[in-house]
Amino acid sequence: MANEVSEIGDIYLKNSLQQAISILTETKFKFIILDLKLPDGIELLKWLKTNKIETKVFVFSISTELKKTALKYGATAFFDKSKDADELIEALKKG
Repeated sequence: MANEVSEIGDIYLKNSLQQAISILTETKFKFIILDLKLPDGIELLKWLKTNKIETKVFVFSISTELKKTALKYGATAFFDKSKDADELIEALKKG
């Protein structure tokens, strides 16, 4: 797993909508892994779409009820946290 992370590059962890927006206005990312556990996860997707931030967004959540909403607001893919971790890793490798 350590080799896989080193191939990805820098990793930023943000715990709020404002923290995420702050880094996203300063830095361009190849992709974002968004856990909808973030209280404003859907709001971040809306912000990305409204501000035309062109990056892949992989949503990773236990709440599969939010799948349609996440995809509607621009998520590249949705992964069920309870069972799709390997699929998420494969999607990240493909970029």
